[in-house]
Amino acid sequence: MTTADTTRIDQALAQPSLPAAFLAKARSAPDETALRMFGSGEGLTWGEWDRRAAAVAGGLHTLGVRRGDRIALLLGTRMEFHIADMGALVLGAIPFSIYVTSAVVQMAEICANAEPRVLVTERALLDKARALAATTPSIERVVVVEADAVGPGELSIADLEGLCPADFDAETAAGLAERDDICTLVYTSGTTGPPKGVQFRHGAMMDCLDSIRRRFGATQADRALSYLPMAHIAERIFGHYAAFLYGYEVTSLDDPARLGAALHEVRPTRFFGVPRIFEKLLAGVRRHVSESPDRGALEAAWARRLAVVRAEQAGAPLPAGDDEADRALLAPLAALTGLEQAHFLAVAGAPSALDMLEELTALGLPINEFYGSSETIILTCSPPEDIRLSTAGQPFDIVELKLAEDGEILVNGPTVTPGYFRDEARTAEAFTPDGWFCTGDIGVIDEDGYLKIVDRKKALIINSGGKNMSPANIELAIKAGQPLISQVVAIGDRRPYNVALLVLDRDGVASFARDHGLDEADFATLTQHPDIRAALEAAVAAGNEKLSRIEQIKRFAVLDHDWVPGGDQLTPTQKLKRREVSEGYADVIEELYRA
Repeated sequence: MTTADTTRIDQALAQPSLPAAFLAKARSAPDETALRMFGSGEGLTWGEWDRRAAAVAGGLHTLGVRRGDRIALLLGTRMEFHIADMGALVLGAIPFSIYVTSAVVQMAEICANAEPRVLVTERALLDKARALAATTPSIERVVVVEADAVGPGELSIADLEGLCPADFDAETAAGLAERDDICTLVYTSGTTGPPKGVQFRHGAMMDCLDSIRRRFGATQADRALSYLPMAHIAERIFGHYAAFLYGYEVTSLDDPARLGAALHEVRPTRFFGVPRIFEKLLAGVRRHVSESPDRGALEAAWARRLAVVRAEQAGAPLPAGDDEADRALLAPLAALTGLEQAHFLAVAGAPSALDMLEELTALGLPINEFYGSSETIILTCSPPEDIRLSTAGQPFDIVELKLAEDGEILVNGPTVTPGYFRDEARTAEAFTPDGWFCTGDIGVIDEDGYLKIVDRKKALIINSGGKNMSPANIELAIKAGQPLISQVVAIGDRRPYNVALLVLDRDGVASFARDHGLDEADFATLTQHPDIRAALEAAVAAGNEKLSRIEQIKRFAVLDHDWVPGGDQLTPTQKLKRREVSEGYADVIEELYRA
């Protein structure tokens, strides 16, 4: 990092708010490129982003939006998100992002809590946006990115910018924001009840990024690829706020299916991904090796590098061999991922498999596991000079971390949320009486201060893409009102999609058999009858309609026996023993994923 980079980033982080830091960067380098849109040739300089964000702020002001009002952003990962979000921040409003894959009923729950006055969306999401606006009284205006998609009573984003008064002073408006003001809401699933709106202060985002760059460094010459939803706290940090706090260029990708092509074009120097992304990249490298005429040599070099990595991690003597030659032979494989220039490779959002981490490191891609949550942002990672695979690393300097008696990780520090928006009861539940946030994760800390996540207290599913889901909500969607079904167990932790185990109700099965004239048979035989299977498929399909795409059950198995309260699977009050179910039916679950 150069002295100029350090000085400029120090100056940005010394500002009282995110919009003040943005304006400082934009006006110091107005002609440099800030944002790009992959595949379109479109881009914005810092000066253009500054002018458009100011125009959005002024337009929102003309519509009556004031400091503290909420603005809902139903947008894919595209440049207009940066414009709209910053426009709201400059005005002092509170922008928040909604997952575009959510069902309208789920979006409506969020908006019932946030009460946004304006909803910003795009053509591809207009049906959802209009349905959401129709059921959300607080939404006064829908703003659409594309001018030719605007309907009656709606505005295009160009129309909104055109409403900005000539005398609107963006710098004065932005100057009113302070570090303790709320800058965004991040909605996260809970084990019960509607989504919770996690509040974040301007200072929390800035302190988090200050901690990260002190451990890793950052330069204005860095490049990042933004491809995850901005409703994901990590993408908001690395793909949006870091752009103007560190001063680097961000390329937006609106189609994750084109991630490989985007990585090869951008060659990011900083990249964040959930485990599933790295799993797919690694699978591509393995496939290339298996088809290469040099397969034998590549596999041998990779195996030797794996042995070196494992020895280094264990603190054991390194195996004999020409490690530099192996690194050189494997370098083209690292380049296949598009990440060979990345000096910052972070994985978080879900637990990572150790063998994946080892294989990537052996290729010359030293990946670092981060740990945090929607309520705490980023808390820990390994120092880049001493990465310890399969651990979450060490806490940042500003983070206070300790373990409760049962091993639950408790956290304090400036990046922890002040609480859930308009939800005092669940805020109180999330903190100890003396103010420590309860993560719901069980951990251990070694003698060097490295944290290892052992298990989760909370019954949340976190899939391999890093999406948090409530299994109880998924199960209820499938089971509700279905007399055939006694229990639904949603499975998907660390997996690419969700599957389920269905336990049938004896009385419901008997009734179904009578109503449909099925031959007399015992319970076990009836559970596998084609007619009952068809009814269950219809029930799962109906339940899936209530869920977002990522939450939906893709495959299910019907057990030929039921469960009794107080047994191996259920408590006396019929609560699921999830771990016992996962262990006891491991073969059934694996078969669901094997196809």
